[in-house]
Amino acid sequence: MRGIILVVLVLIAAGATAQRKVIESIKSSVNALESEAHLTFLASDEMRGRDTGSPEIDIAANYISTQLKIFGTKPVQGDSNFFQDVRLEKIIPATSTSLTVGSDVFKSKDDLLYINGGSIVLDAEMIFVGYGSSADFERADVKGKIAVALAGSSATTNAVQALLTDSPAKGKVAATHGAAALIEIMLLPGLPWQSLVNFLSNERMVTAKDQKSIPHLYMKKSEAASITSFMETKKSVGKLNIEAKAPIPVPGKNVAGVIMGTDPTLKNEWIVISAHYDHVGVKKNASPDSIFNGARDNAIGTVALLQAAKFFGKNPPKRSILFLAVTGEEKGLLGSEWYSNHPLIPLKQTVLNYNCDGAGYNDRSIATQIDFNRTTVDGHLKEACYVFGLELKGDPAPEQNLYERSDNLNFAVKGIPAVDLAPGVRAFDKELFKYYHQPADEVSSLDMNYIEKFHRSFVYGAYLIANAKERPMWVEGDKFEEAGKKLYGGN
Repeated sequence: MRGIILVVLVLIAAGATAQRKVIESIKSSVNALESEAHLTFLASDEMRGRDTGSPEIDIAANYISTQLKIFGTKPVQGDSNFFQDVRLEKIIPATSTSLTVGSDVFKSKDDLLYINGGSIVLDAEMIFVGYGSSADFERADVKGKIAVALAGSSATTNAVQALLTDSPAKGKVAATHGAAALIEIMLLPGLPWQSLVNFLSNERMVTAKDQKSIPHLYMKKSEAASITSFMETKKSVGKLNIEAKAPIPVPGKNVAGVIMGTDPTLKNEWIVISAHYDHVGVKKNASPDSIFNGARDNAIGTVALLQAAKFFGKNPPKRSILFLAVTGEEKGLLGSEWYSNHPLIPLKQTVLNYNCDGAGYNDRSIATQIDFNRTTVDGHLKEACYVFGLELKGDPAPEQNLYERSDNLNFAVKGIPAVDLAPGVRAFDKELFKYYHQPADEVSSLDMNYIEKFHRSFVYGAYLIANAKERPMWVEGDKFEEAGKKLYGGN
């Protein structure tokens, strides 16, 4: 018995020694000076806010790919470079939109909002298709007709999610079933109608579809007799008239590099470490400074990704890692949407998305995990933060649905456990909004001692997860658990 105890103690001591070596290695690899150098380049005035589609964001992409190459990552097998082309389109608001049902005429902005799909003059039957799921369309004959659906899905709780995730998928399903147009009735909370008007009445970007889009609209909740009757009978006739210009192609790219795992079995499980590298560009505003540098949002996250690539380039983990810097987050999570629909690594082999994105920080004693209590990696991230002097805290503003407003969402909806580790936020207060999407968000305003702690915590968290025996999982009962079971076959 004494011999067994001695062996156990030796193994424990050896494990502790190994962990200390890893921590010291991270301290040596990740330092404030190098983080500041990366940040200074990415968030300089010369980068003009890294707006999606701008020449400057291409410079940022080239910088990131060069660093990934220096750090020892490789292009995804079969690719000749570190870029994934992302097909984007600029949508021009419709100049005129109207829908006539019976004696009622519904017009642009007051009642209707154009999403995409171009011009049309159509006099056709209207068919109600519930939430417009694949099953709903299977049960309805919508060929050549105007499909009318409720915005979102039975599981959707707010208009933001409906706009960013449900509507694009619904438009594709409607087109596949031959619908001539799709109208979604917006009943969900989360975005007042006027906020939707403000958003959809301006030029915006979307990911290009693999098939031609059909005309697609939102409709305000209406008490008009024609709509009340339609909702009861599920059928009517409508005259739809849209005048709109064709979308304008916009070039975009994600940046991707890989480190292969060392374990014969676990190397087939992949962790995607992600961060968006775009920001909002140059804007007219009240201050003399019109450049929105985006040091906090999201140069900090991009540099966290680079620091992780540097460390793992010299210390490959058991699991394989894809480092993915995505474009177009500020335009609606577009780069990660494109990746989730055109993955470089099979989604079924991807066991975690470890994202780094935030609005800034107002508490230097903590890091913020937006998705606390949703996956099984919380313990690893708590330990990683504790080691480097930070406390891990959860979502400071659940009412804002922050989890579904960053790139981790596009992995989660596919079923992949996804977490977002961000700098420390206690509340959305004046200190935070002093810098969030403001020209003042420059590198000179950052506390580099805190950024060093955060970056080291981020890298150590990735190390613990990538070397753990257990693969990450959704917590039982989570909103995305069923999608995970579908993706992984219930395992």
